[in-house]
Amino acid sequence: MTLQKLLDPLTDAEARVQTNVRFVEFFGLPGIGKTTVANLLGNKLQQCNLAVDEDRSAYEKRTFVGRQLYRFGIISSRLADREFRRLSVRIARFVAEGGQATAIDLVREIWHLCYLSAYILDKRSSSASILVLDQGLLQGFWSVFLKSRRRRTSENWLDILSSIGVDDVVFLHLRGDIVTAQGRLLKRGDQSSRMQKASPDGDLEVWVAADRACREMAADLKTGTRAANRAGVLAAVDVGPLASPDEVAERALRGLLLACRDRLPPVGG
Repeated sequence: MTLQKLLDPLTDAEARVQTNVRFVEFFGLPGIGKTTVANLLGNKLQQCNLAVDEDRSAYEKRTFVGRQLYRFGIISSRLADREFRRLSVRIARFVAEGGQATAIDLVREIWHLCYLSAYILDKRSSSASILVLDQGLLQGFWSVFLKSRRRRTSENWLDILSSIGVDDVVFLHLRGDIVTAQGRLLKRGDQSSRMQKASPDGDLEVWVAADRACREMAADLKTGTRAANRAGVLAAVDVGPLASPDEVAERALRGLLLACRDRLPPVGG
């Protein structure tokens, strides 16, 4: 299916995405193809004459120290905002009460979620382009849940997500099985992946826990958004073992456009 045929049935699809979506965020198991598909989707959106924010690509080219300095700058710029300070305290309480394997994990996860929150808020106020994220808020919460000892906390992760704001976000869940994700990750040899650090030998128990966390979060998000009338959208994109990255990107684009169409009120309503 060509891109034009994909867009034809969706009335004014480009305008709908441009008007209603600021963030497209991928979610799924490590190795499932989030970064590759995110890059391809960004290219496809640009082919639709949509303005796509290139900041994520620039961020990835920085050194480790450069990335941390960039994160510090983003967080520090939001500290004057009382609501952000309150949000940061809630994040810290949520991560601490959930429990992490080590003190380093605790600090890292708090820092990472606070950065992601500040980054989304900053981009929301300073840019009108669409930002495609391969590692966003959902992946940040997944990283917390991967090593959490307790699921129940005084802070609900959906409430924190809602406080950050999801009405201009579409979450694309790359949904594939453990074998597919594990095989791709091992073939890639990415030693920076959280799963490679947690399970360098491919421990099935760790992968099952990771997959369960993804599925539970997806179920929570679907139920929570309906119950609280939140406008965030989770669209599932199936990733089979034989699917090429471009095929998955086409499915992701379809899921994005359909999600944008379905959440809008009827014309003239």
